[in-house]
Parts: sequence; structure tokens; C-alpha cells
Amino acid sequence: IGISAFDIITRALLVDPGKMTVIIAGGSYFLMGFIAVILGFSRLYTVKRALSDIPKSQVPINEKDIPKSVHNLIVSELTRVSRIALAGEPRPEDGGRPGWGRPGSSYNNIHFRSSIIETLSLIEQQAVRCSLNLARQPSMSVQRYIDFLIEHKIDRELGHAYVEGYERARFSDDEVPEEQYIKFMKLVLQLLRQLGFNGN
Repeated sequence: IGISAFDIITRALLVDPGKMTVIIAGGSYFLMGFIAVILGFSRLYTVKRALSDIPKSQVPINEKDIPKSVHNLIVSELTRVSRIALAGEPRPEDGGRPGWGRPGSSYNNIHFRSSIIETLSLIEQQAVRCSLNLARQPSMSVQRYIDFLIEHKIDRELGHAYVEGYERARFSDDEVPEEQYIKFMKLVLQLLRQLGFNGN
């Protein structure tokens, strides 16, 4: 820009020895340079301000970093949250983990969902003991197999209730509660008895 300005001013002097052309050319370049400097400083200020607005990597939580009243509020809230978290932790006497039998109960260490899914193989085995004609074909879904058993041996209502409970346990995102598990296992026992099971 400096060389270009010098060149234009020199030519202006050669073309018009008067000072007016030189003043116009020089003034234009001075004004352009002044605006460029202003814009540069403005940009620098904007960038510095934007950088200062970025949160610090360390959050000020020490008492010396923030007002005492704010620090006390943070401490009291953290204490309250930790108490709530501790109160929410499952204890053995409260029932243990969701979807598992309570420690010390007859369902101790039983995962209800897995146990429900395994009942299908129990039904298949008992059906075959009852009659080889009741064997499940590899292509049969649970629904189709239970429908097949309904046609030959078991109660329709019980069969449909079994499929509903089985699929809910298998495909639901929620763990199976103990009460639902007990109810389902009673239903399974009834189905097994209809297939000739004589145990308790």
C-alpha cells in the first residue's frame, strides 16, 4: 500500500504540479490507513473480550475464590445431595437390586428376567415328556409354539397370559419386580401341570 501510495502521489505531482491532486490522493490513502488501523484494533479488542468470556478450566469453589455466602450455599447443597444419594442406595433389608431376589429370601440371587426366559425350556421339556408330538419345531416362535400347545393340551387363557408375561419380561427395558415374577411363576406351574407335571 505504501509503494502504491507513493507511486500515485508522484504521478499526481507530474500530471498536476498543483497541490490539490496530491492532497486528495494523500488524504485518501491516509484515511484508508487510519480506518485499517481502527478496524485492526477493534478486531483485537473483540477477540480478547471473547477469550475472556470463555469459562475457566477450574471452577472457583474455594472460599477465597467466591463470596462466603455463596460458598456456604454450595457446601450445604452438596451435603444435601450426598445425603439424598446415600438414602437412595439399596440396602439388603430394603430389597437389594431391582430385578433380583432379595437377599435372605427364597428368591436370593435369582434374576427374575433370566428366570422367566428359562421357563420356556421347562415347558418344552415337559411337553415332550407328555407327548413327543408336542415337541417344538426350530422355526416356531414362542407365540406359535404356545398356540400349538393350546390346540393340543393347555388352556387358551393360560397360554396367552404366559406369552404376554414372557414377552414383557424379555423385551421390556424395565426389570421385573418380585411380585410380577411370583405371579408369573404360579402361571408357569399351572401350565406344567396341564402338561402332566406332578411336582409342587
